[in-house]
Amino acid sequence: MSDDIESKMEFIIQQQATFAVDIADLKEAQTRQTENIDRLTVNVKNLTSSVAELTVSVAELREDAREDRKRLDLVITEMRQGFDNLIVANEVTRKLAEDVGRLAIATSQRVSALESKQDDRANN
Repeated sequence: MSDDIESKMEFIIQQQATFAVDIADLKEAQTRQTENIDRLTVNVKNLTSSVAELTVSVAELREDAREDRKRLDLVITEMRQGFDNLIVANEVTRKLAEDVGRLAIATSQRVSALESKQDDRANN
C-alpha cells in the first residue's frame, strides 16, 4: 500500500505543480490584460478629447460659415442695388440723349429759320 500511497501523493504533487504553473500563467495573463485595458483607457480618453476638440472646431466652422453667408448676402444685395441704379442711370442717360437730340434739331431748325429770314432781308 505504501507504493499506492506514494503514487497518489506523487500524482497530487504533480497536479499541484501543474496547478501552480497554471495559476502563474493566469496571473501573467491577468497582468497583460490589465496593461492592455490601461492603454485602451488612455486611448479612449485621447479619442474623447479629440472628438471634443473636433466638435468645437466644427461649431466654429459653422459659425464662420454663417457669418460668411451673411457677408455674401450683403454683397449680393449691394450688387443688385448697384445694378438697379446702373439700369436707372442708363435709362435717364438715354432719355437725356433723346432730349438733347430733339433740342439740337429744334435749335438747328430755328437757326435755319433765322438764317432764311436774314437772307430774305438781305435780298430785299
